[in-house]
Amino acid sequence: MISFIKTYNIINIRKKLILLYILNVSDILFTLALLRTGLFQEINIFMVSVVESPLISIILKIILPAGTLNYLYKRIRLTDAKQLRAANIGLLISLTLYSLVNLSHILWVLLLPFLYNMA
Repeated sequence: MISFIKTYNIINIRKKLILLYILNVSDILFTLALLRTGLFQEINIFMVSVVESPLISIILKIILPAGTLNYLYKRIRLTDAKQLRAANIGLLISLTLYSLVNLSHILWVLLLPFLYNMA
């Protein structure tokens, strides 16, 4: 695991981009599912109006990031070692934040039965 974090060759960068995409997709899926319970609200001020429409949510959080990350990967393949290192740092920060958001969603999903009993 430490090797995966520290290594910033193009193969590992690609894996990190894929992982970032998966975390992004799971974030919107969890968000939409939790919002449908009526017990949660969106706290991201940029997404409050977006999540009102599942179609727009899917476009903005699934389709658009796929294209953006694909473009980013194509650009990163042409960079030198110093730029790969910088990209790796940015990816690690993004992966950490998205992991925390997804962990929060998972915990709330696990707590749903208890929340329904309290409501």
